[in-house]
Amino acid sequence: MKTLVLETGYKIKLPLDWVKELGLESGVVIERTEDGILIRPSTTRTWDNIYAEKLKMGTPSALDLSEVSGDDLIF
Repeated sequence: MKTLVLETGYKIKLPLDWVKELGLESGVVIERTEDGILIRPSTTRTWDNIYAEKLKMGTPSALDLSEVSGDDLIF
């Protein structure tokens, strides 16, 4: 077991060999548990992964533009 000191701002500085061995270079996920804090490698997500989970829009029905003015348009 290794003891680490909390730095100013409650930062934890992990040993470099741990970071490389555990694959923490791209970031971590911190989870609070009953026993303490669990630090895990975060999964790298690409925009393709994010958009793959996006909800598909249905086919639009009749578009009602009666309440739209020129002020509502964004250029």
